[in-house]
Amino acid sequence: MAHEIPVIDIAPFLAGGDGAEAAARIERAAVEVGFFQVIGHGVPTDLLDATYAAMYELSSLDVGVKERFRSPVGHPYRGLHLRRDRSGTIRQERFLATRFDDPAAAVAAGIDPALADYFAPNTWPDQPAGFRAACENLFAATQRLAGSLMRLAALALDIGPNGFDGCIEPNSSTFAINHYPSSHAPIEDGPDLLFHEHADGNTLTLLHQRGDFEGLQVQRLDADGEWISVPVREDAFVINLGKLMTRWTNGHWPATMHRVVTPADPALQRTTLTTFHMPPLATVIAPLPRWCDADGPRFEPITTYESERSSIRNYALPRTDGLILDPTVVQFASSER
Repeated sequence: MAHEIPVIDIAPFLAGGDGAEAAARIERAAVEVGFFQVIGHGVPTDLLDATYAAMYELSSLDVGVKERFRSPVGHPYRGLHLRRDRSGTIRQERFLATRFDDPAAAVAAGIDPALADYFAPNTWPDQPAGFRAACENLFAATQRLAGSLMRLAALALDIGPNGFDGCIEPNSSTFAINHYPSSHAPIEDGPDLLFHEHADGNTLTLLHQRGDFEGLQVQRLDADGEWISVPVREDAFVINLGKLMTRWTNGHWPATMHRVVTPADPALQRTTLTTFHMPPLATVIAPLPRWCDADGPRFEPITTYESERSSIRNYALPRTDGLILDPTVVQFASSER
């Protein structure tokens, strides 16, 4: 039903099956909800455990130490960002890094030098020990999973199992951790949101969640627009579609609005580990002929690189969720990727 977040087992496809059943379920989920969960994904639990543990250690550090880990140039998708409510209490700690550490590393890996500025330098915390390794190991595994999901997406969209093969590697994805720490500070005259309503700007978002409350909510695509919670499942990744996939499908797969709400008890906490899959930078995102009707394409072609540059140019927009950032940190893009 469209009222629920479907759970789809992709283990048979990863084991060499044709993927037809999973693809059919993805197509239905994409047009009815825009979100689904996958199980049988093959990402080892020990990689998840190590990354959660590293983030919990990072969160426990003194605020003055953590402030050293923000991007020195204020990049919205690099380093550690702190979000506070009106009382000054930290309600979110958000760390982000991209696939290559800087433009030079990207060029050395074969990225076109004209596009390599996309990979603005990462800012890795130097403590706790093992934080970087944990993130990189999990990020590598989720990039592989994203490639498999793009192949299932091609099947679901009826463009053949290899329809997106040239649009998977070298990917330009971003890794993020969102930690919503427990606090005994009451939420008074503050927001009812920990993360404002938005649709992601990428292709596929892969999110694993742990915590004491179901904070992630999805807006139903039907007329009433009701918000529904995404269950926390230890064995699942939450998958949602971004705006680039909407462009590729000529609107057939919408990018669904979602948000994170505050818990009833501020002492509760939650953490999410996310990979925002992005195609290679030179990939042209244009509506697939399979999904264009007599009226033609609804979207102009755009490259991955152009889409990202537009996002960065627009990141300093006013917030609408009541949260403010640490004053030393610039604001995120309105799409939040």
